[in-house]
Amino acid sequence: MNLEFDREQNRTERLAFITRYSEWVKSVPNDVWSMQQAMLINSFLTSSKDFQLGRGEYLMMKERSKTGRSRRNPPSENR
Repeated sequence: MNLEFDREQNRTERLAFITRYSEWVKSVPNDVWSMQQAMLINSFLTSSKDFQLGRGEYLMMKERSKTGRSRRNPPSENR
């Protein structure tokens, strides 16, 4: 199994999706797409209540990913 990530392919796919979605939004009445947006946002809010990490834990995880540190690889005090 190849797990390489092709950034350019990902970018191309995202831009194609954005183009298709913007065309769809322009082609349907406002109440249709706004109802779908509300459903999407509500589903995000609902699932966030079930998220296993607390706010502080999540922010710490994000900070570690920026610095390249993890629990298994704590920063050395002698560096």
